Amino acid sequence: MVSLSYNVDEKKWQKSFPLFKKYISKSVIETIKTVKINLSENSEINFLLTSDKKIQKLNSKYRNKNLPTNVLSFPMMKKVNGVMLIGDIAISNEKILKESKNLKTNKYSYLSKITIHGVLHLLGFDHQTEKEFQIMNQYEKKILKRLQ
Repeated sequence: MVSLSYNVDEKKWQKSFPLFKKYISKSVIETIKTVKINLSENSEINFLLTSDKKIQKLNSKYRNKNLPTNVLSFPMMKKVNGVMLIGDIAISNEKILKESKNLKTNKYSYLSKITIHGVLHLLGFDHQTEKEFQIMNQYEKKILKRLQ
């Protein structure tokens, strides 16, 4: 199974999403099961739970987009000291709250959706073309349905 680590550098996460570990964990596990990817026993995904300001810096540095975003994925798929590092995912607290409110959806459901999206990116999925978008979108919907 995959182990998850969390670096929470934005205090608002604890207040806004006290159950974040539960929802992120369930989303990761269901995504891996649905995609049917075989991961070694010692696999790891790291989460950075951060603010708009900090995710904007990351987005600017790594994607040349100087604006906050909801999620960033940094795939690795590299074995280090016997551990398969799948990658890192950064999620912005403020963006998740704003977007879930604008979409009139439950904030935890939206956190799950964003987590699934990020994990799919770590597993090699993308949405640069319409075909890629359709495949990724189908997985997201299927996984979200299984989480309900």
